[in-house]
Amino acid sequence: MFKKKPKEHGNMDTKQVVCKDDLEPYRQPMVFLFDVEEAVAEKLNELRINSYKGSFGSIIEVKNKNHEEKFLKLNYDYPANLHEFDVVMLDLTKNKSENYDPSQHQLNNTSGNTAHALLSRYPEQVFDPRPLSINIVSKDLNDLFEKKSVIIAFCGSEHVSEYQFVEITSRGASITGREELSSFRFYQNFPGYKSRSGRKVKLPEKESKLSPLFLKHLDNIHFETAYYHPTVWRDGKNQQADDFVPLLLNERDEIVSYAHFVEKSIVFVFPDMADKPSFVSELFKTYLPEIVPEIFPFHGEFKWLDDGDYPLPGEKQLLQDRSEFEEKYNRYIAENEKKLASLKVKYKFLSDLISETGGTLVSAVETYLRWLGFESVVNLDDTNPDILEEDIQIDCEDRFLVIEIKGIGGTSTDKDCSQISKIKYRRAEERGKFDVFGLYIVNHQRYMPPKSRANPPFTENQIKDAGHDKRGLLTTYDLYKAYFLIEEGILQKADVRDSLFKTGLITLEPENISSIGVPHELFMDGQVAIVNLNDTALAVGDTLIVRKQGNYSKAIIASIQVNDEEVDNCNAGEVGIKLDRKLKKNSELFVRKV
Repeated sequence: MFKKKPKEHGNMDTKQVVCKDDLEPYRQPMVFLFDVEEAVAEKLNELRINSYKGSFGSIIEVKNKNHEEKFLKLNYDYPANLHEFDVVMLDLTKNKSENYDPSQHQLNNTSGNTAHALLSRYPEQVFDPRPLSINIVSKDLNDLFEKKSVIIAFCGSEHVSEYQFVEITSRGASITGREELSSFRFYQNFPGYKSRSGRKVKLPEKESKLSPLFLKHLDNIHFETAYYHPTVWRDGKNQQADDFVPLLLNERDEIVSYAHFVEKSIVFVFPDMADKPSFVSELFKTYLPEIVPEIFPFHGEFKWLDDGDYPLPGEKQLLQDRSEFEEKYNRYIAENEKKLASLKVKYKFLSDLISETGGTLVSAVETYLRWLGFESVVNLDDTNPDILEEDIQIDCEDRFLVIEIKGIGGTSTDKDCSQISKIKYRRAEERGKFDVFGLYIVNHQRYMPPKSRANPPFTENQIKDAGHDKRGLLTTYDLYKAYFLIEEGILQKADVRDSLFKTGLITLEPENISSIGVPHELFMDGQVAIVNLNDTALAVGDTLIVRKQGNYSKAIIASIQVNDEEVDNCNAGEVGIKLDRKLKKNSELFVRKV
């Protein structure tokens, strides 16, 4: 889909707020913080609150030009188990923004033959994902009402956005729906409201448990919305609902802050305030434990027992051991992330092969061809950017290859496939000999994961015409897969280089192999295969090629049995072979031809 898949709490991108002084946070309450400022998170850290940070996402500066449109996905971050948290805090008063980055909006996690995205088109200059993100998260927030929990929201002005939902298939993209959403709809019982901005606030005549806390902050509060007290039909007339408690009023006696009791939970809606860290700290330290003591079990006169000053026998050593384990783990993770970042830079051209278009895609193919061993590779986009001819030339002295490269959202037209023919004949005329070969390489349906694309993406007529015209058709996904086959020793670079001069549909697969069939039985969870040999020699230590659904891998023969006896080699009859890895059902086995 167009949205990120939420993460599980035990392995999520959202960051836990780590407590200072090596003190473990209390296990309860579990608190999730959406878009809170760092100072607020640090205050909860000091209180040893078990809190995690996430976001509804940032506003994206799309800066669309005339006739321009972009496919986007949401950039929020929250865990799949949000319903397990005890307290969720939302700060809706901030407006973070970031520039549009195409690499962050690739639809790489799509499965099946359909991808989904959000459409931003001219004249839209900024895309606000938050109302839609909030609408999605609200389903989990409403689940919290079934248990004792607290939702805290700092609300400024309402943000409303209209979204266009797009479905992407092999035929292109189409709009499937439109919807206008509000940032205020984070829970289903949100009261009526109106825009009202000001700074003068006061306590209601009937004070609440939070009145002493508000008294300390009356001079630094800024409200932008006023709320209507919900009503219920009672005793034959509409009366104000008892489960809705005003906490702050403006000078017109309009409600600018309230507490709403929904089922087993409480929703607090506060206005923006200057000293939010101090307000939140005291709210968690003093007031919430008194209002909802069930979810603050560690709050009370005996919490000093867990501060570490009065340890039990052996407790200090165990805590020190755990600290050392955590330090080693964190150091390993940091080193691993550094290596991973370096790896992504080094092999960026492989990712670009299956995601990019334009000059970036051409440069990725150029890098690949040089890695493949071609010595004379010329990127005409770099050397002659104004000449609208082929993208890359390869001169092998005895033959000459011209390549056109495209990255497209759908599949290729007949014109796309055949354009290289004109260039090929033009180059042959210039060289005065017919040693010129043409190749069309396409990164098709690039918004979809390559495994979900139409492979191959060419029609029977396109393939037939390519054969007649003596030109080749190839996908960047085939190049991508061939890289790993070469690294595993299943393919040779020289074989792939020669394949690029073939005509018709080019498939980069091993050719010098002979099938010994699909095992008719598997044992030991797939590690032992029973096959019938017909004058095919096998020996212990031989390497077999395994093909499963068009993907190739290797397996080494660890032992051979014929008639329940171990042998070193064999060439006929029913044979049991034990491999160094497990096979999946319907895997076909091959040996290299001698």
